[in-house]
Formats: sequence, structure tokens, C-alpha cells
Amino acid sequence: MPKSFHFGLVFKGILLAAGIALLISLILGLVLTLTPLQESSLVYNIILGMSVFLAAAITTYRAGMKGLFYGISIGAGFLLLLLLLFTVLSPDTPSWLNFGEKSIIILAAGAAGGIIGVVARG
Repeated sequence: MPKSFHFGLVFKGILLAAGIALLISLILGLVLTLTPLQESSLVYNIILGMSVFLAAAITTYRAGMKGLFYGISIGAGFLLLLLLLFTVLSPDTPSWLNFGEKSIIILAAGAAGGIIGVVARG
């Protein structure tokens, strides 16, 4: 019998990606506060990509199958979470070009992480 797709793993992956992004952002905040380094949008895109990549790789390693589906699902869920948080917490309207850029980065990182997680499992 083929293994089925588990939405619980996707939900845990989205939460894991959010936790990793929060942790890396806190570390970056300390580094930017204590050093004369400048912040840039590139660094934030790297944080988002790394967090989704790691979360997708860990989740699909646990699942052992369907890496691309899990990875893209985690990326899409994380995007929805970001959009929801931005709409609730920001008084500005979102820049759709900026959101499109982040979408490409997050979905590509999720897909790559999902594939890597399954391949690492063997």
C-alpha cells in the first residue's frame, strides 16, 4: 500500500520554518546591533530561503517520500503565513513585486530542501 501525504507533517514543517526564521532573525538583530554592519533585503531573503530549505529537508527526511510535494507545500504554507502576518501587523499595503521575489525564493528553497531530505534518507 503506498504511503499517503500527511498534512500534519506539512503543518509541523511550516512551524519549524517559522521558528528557524525567528531564531536566525534574532541572531541577526544582535549582530546588527553590536556591529557597524548595515541591514539589507538580501539578508532577509537569505534568512527566509534558509529557514524553508532546512524545514523542508528535515520534514521530508522524516517522511522519507514525496520530497517535492512536501517541500513546495511547506514553502506555500510559509508564504501564506508571511502574507497573513504582514497584513495583520503592517499598516502598509504589500509590495507585490517584493512578495513575488520572496515567493520564488521560498518555493525554490522548499522544493530543493524537500528533494535533499528524501535523497539524504536514502
